[in-house]
Amino acid sequence: MNQSPEAPIPEDIRRFIVKHIDSVEALEILLLLFGNAGEELSPEEASRRLYTSVESAARRLDQLQRVKLLVSISTEPPKYRFNSASPDATLMGELEKVYKERRVSIISFIYSKPTDPLRAFSDAFRLRKEES
Repeated sequence: MNQSPEAPIPEDIRRFIVKHIDSVEALEILLLLFGNAGEELSPEEASRRLYTSVESAARRLDQLQRVKLLVSISTEPPKYRFNSASPDATLMGELEKVYKERRVSIISFIYSKPTDPLRAFSDAFRLRKEES
């Protein structure tokens, strides 16, 4: 069953994105490794496949490994694979489906969420002050 592009993003997917995803690049790296279970990618390989810089791919891979969505393989350079044992792994199939069906909605949601809690906190006070 295809959902309309206007359908809301499911709440569990929204929570997952808020908790783990801070960029479209991170999401695409995660989905790339999820879709190719067992494949291991170095930052160089990820950057080539997603047309991004090696440095940026390395940061995203490391970030996803820190939140236990990826596993780092001790090689030089390090390689990463999807962590199917992650408690959040069960959402990946739904996330992949929703991203294919409503890419613009997911991208908009990622860009609209605060990038850092301290900034969001200070912005809340700034908005209230401006409203007065």
